[in-house]
Amino acid sequence: MASSGTYTYNLNVQELITEAYERAGVDAQILTGYQARAARRSLNIMFSDWATRGINYWKTEETTLALTQGTATYTLPTGTLDILSAVLRRSGTDTVLSRISLTDYNGLPEKTEQGKPSQFFFDRQKTPQIYLWQVPENSTDTIVYWNLRQIQDITASNEDTDVPYRWYDAMAAGLAYRLYMKQPQRDVNMVTLLKTDANEAFDHAAQDEDERATLSIRTTSVI
Repeated sequence: MASSGTYTYNLNVQELITEAYERAGVDAQILTGYQARAARRSLNIMFSDWATRGINYWKTEETTLALTQGTATYTLPTGTLDILSAVLRRSGTDTVLSRISLTDYNGLPEKTEQGKPSQFFFDRQKTPQIYLWQVPENSTDTIVYWNLRQIQDITASNEDTDVPYRWYDAMAAGLAYRLYMKQPQRDVNMVTLLKTDANEAFDHAAQDEDERATLSIRTTSVI
């Protein structure tokens, strides 16, 4: 028999919840509306945990920030978790911006000095902001940066997940463990099994997220 020839399989939220409950040994055919809502809540919490475990490259995107002369601080789009790389673009030419820490930014003696920005501090608050130094000297420069975005919220069971095909097993295994831990009676062996499965599935997917760029090492002579 010939293969399907298609690449369109998608695991929506309802199918994911069903798969997770089945892995946890719960009959998914008798789930209540509350259990479905609880599963969606657990899924969103799991995504928040994933945001702390490294870079999910499918959630990176290039973003342009228009600068305003004399303005050093800018609010970034909702869901921005981190800035991976940033450049200042002036007249079609890019200059790399150096990222500095809060301590280094706080130690700058002249925070209002205008010039060509060369450094930035990323403030990882609930509402993320970027602080530039020097303060932009014109309103024509732009900052072009690669940011890491939050995985989109799960709000209904008929939605698709904002997660690629290669992460489906990690998503199902992680949710199964979380759902089982909500059961009033838990078997310690089942807890261990589901936790191990969740960790291994996540590790396998995360290892595949490494960039496949060629490593380049440059040496310089010191005279």
